[in-house]
Amino acid sequence: MSNYKESCRRELERLVEREAHLDAALLCSVDGLPVAYASSIQIEADALSAMCSSMLSLGDALAIQGGDDTCIQVVTQSRGRTVALIHAGEDMLLGLMGSRELKLGMLLGHARKEVEVIVELINKSHHEAKQSENAKKPAERQPALLEELVKRVMQEAQER
Repeated sequence: MSNYKESCRRELERLVEREAHLDAALLCSVDGLPVAYASSIQIEADALSAMCSSMLSLGDALAIQGGDDTCIQVVTQSRGRTVALIHAGEDMLLGLMGSRELKLGMLLGHARKEVEVIVELINKSHHEAKQSENAKKPAERQPALLEELVKRVMQEAQER
């Protein structure tokens, strides 16, 4: 099984290296746990992850109050930095932090493109894990929890 966390980390590192004015890229769970991180400046991933999760949750709450399901993105700017947050699948979010020299449109473009790559890496990893589990002999398989069974059934129903 491929390690999607490591693949995502390498992808974020390449992005930060490619874009001169992009200072940090973070993939975290919607509840604020860091998954993958790359930065050219000194920023604590745990704190950044928690703040990004809170900001995107607040954006979602505001969108719901306005009659939408979720927000598409949250952008915040200070004198020196611009931060863009965007959902990366159902339970992840991507945060990109750039200097003011990085134009907002370019930052959002990077975010959307990276989300596509990350979702593909995660889906590939889950697919490989599923194939690996299915290839095991019935006696070697771990008993599934009820929650996992329900999630698997829902996922298979959506795929049909």
